[in-house]
Amino acid sequence: MSAELGGIPWHEFLLVHAAPIEGHGLEDLGAKALGVGKVASAVRCAELLRERDRWRAVLLFGVAGAFPARHRGDAPPVGVGGLAVVQRDQLADEGVATPDGFLDLGAMQLGDVGPFVADPRLAAAAAERLDAPLVTGATVSSCSGTDERSAQLCERTGAHVETMEGAAVAYVCRRFELPLLQVRAISNWTGDRDRGEWNLGRAVDAVQQAVRALLTR
Repeated sequence: MSAELGGIPWHEFLLVHAAPIEGHGLEDLGAKALGVGKVASAVRCAELLRERDRWRAVLLFGVAGAFPARHRGDAPPVGVGGLAVVQRDQLADEGVATPDGFLDLGAMQLGDVGPFVADPRLAAAAAERLDAPLVTGATVSSCSGTDERSAQLCERTGAHVETMEGAAVAYVCRRFELPLLQVRAISNWTGDRDRGEWNLGRAVDAVQQAVRALLTR
């Protein structure tokens, strides 16, 4: 196995994912399922970090949606089936929708919504090994299944990809003072689901191959 990434030995990484399908077949690497969504992933990640004190970093891997060109106004850095390393994430829908726009918890001085910035050494090293772009993420409770929702979220956050766990796990890592590396494969375009070009199997295969490549090169 490769000795390290970004100066941290692989046996000191906690490997986690959300849905069982994302980690099925990677049990030999010690990958642990957190559950889908902000609450499940944050609680389980904290439990796992408390169980052992040897962890020096967390690797979160899984699938994600990507905001399409029609909502971004430029070419997305990654498409369906492609890999990306998330260098910055945020809790994108924690707050209140008002007639004058969305106010997040940070704007109301009620909580920390990020941005949560990945360790630059880990992110750069992983992106180089995987030949994958560095992207920004938006973490949501409800995924963008309509064009209106997708366009609004993309405009407000400037994110490239959308997940249901990334920033929640990053929040936990910040509290534990541990670096997070987040690797995602794109399963669909956000927005109207009949235009999403869904390919979950391809994305799962891609991210699993990426995790093995990171640990064995």
